[in-house]
Amino acid sequence: MSGHASHAGHAAVEAAQLSEVAPGVYSYVQPDGTWFINNMGFIAGSSGVVSIDSTSTERRNRAYMDAIASVTSSPVRVLVNTHHHADHTHGNCFFSDATVISHAKCRDVMVAAGIPDYSAVFPGVEWGDLQFRAPDVTFEGSMVLHLDDRCIELSDLGFVAHTDGDIVAWLPDCRVLFCGDLVFHGGTPFALFGSVEGTIGAMDVLESYGADVIVPGHGPHFGGADIARVLDEQRSYLRFVQETAAEGLDAGRPPLEQAQAADLGPHARYTDPERLAGNLHVAYREAATNGYEFPGVPQAIMDMVAYNGGALPRCLA
Repeated sequence: MSGHASHAGHAAVEAAQLSEVAPGVYSYVQPDGTWFINNMGFIAGSSGVVSIDSTSTERRNRAYMDAIASVTSSPVRVLVNTHHHADHTHGNCFFSDATVISHAKCRDVMVAAGIPDYSAVFPGVEWGDLQFRAPDVTFEGSMVLHLDDRCIELSDLGFVAHTDGDIVAWLPDCRVLFCGDLVFHGGTPFALFGSVEGTIGAMDVLESYGADVIVPGHGPHFGGADIARVLDEQRSYLRFVQETAAEGLDAGRPPLEQAQAADLGPHARYTDPERLAGNLHVAYREAATNGYEFPGVPQAIMDMVAYNGGALPRCLA
């Protein structure tokens, strides 16, 4: 499909790709993986289903629930939130019979934020009837879910990466790894709510699993030789951000000015390039020795809009 439905300016929910990446293990990839168009996945067992993340709008969540029902009649008993961002957690409310699990710090941020009003930056999105639902169970470190005879290992990183509270879900029997937004496959990595350095470190953690298939938070799932390639591409971009920040700090240029002067080079092919301006704020904060002060997320978002020449980020959700 073209990626656009009759909803003008919205990506088609019908374009979502449901794939069985291992026996009873499914990825649900939503093109084109840009703002608020994330991926989910689920593990289907005879006694129930474990879902990895929900999604951003009522329409998209209902389409995802229909996709689950298309392959199993078992109920969703557990929903795992890989991190706090709304495109992965807004749909918690639609899984009323499921226990929602997250990292403790993920829940803390969710409770503090509720359901934010994104209309100023992402106008025109049909969010639907969303009700805030916080996770029911939290952990730090690791925990194991048992679904029939299958183990699903949930682990944090032990450090801040995409957010403070990222977790991954690992299925050792089939070597499938769900990694949330630690990876944007084909998209620009985004560290505004976390750490550039930490996200680079997360690539080493992901690689250490020796997975056969990785399901990222955005973009197509990938496996085999593509794993090393995709993780190296993510590292390369994040190191470019660090190098660009170092140049900007040396020149005394603020993050927005440095972003506008930077040549994205091979990274220009990624979606959502305006994230460079936000990422540079984080890289400046991590590298600065000259008294740079982070102005806060709202200013960083304004800089991303300015980087776009005043255009709001492209959101087709």
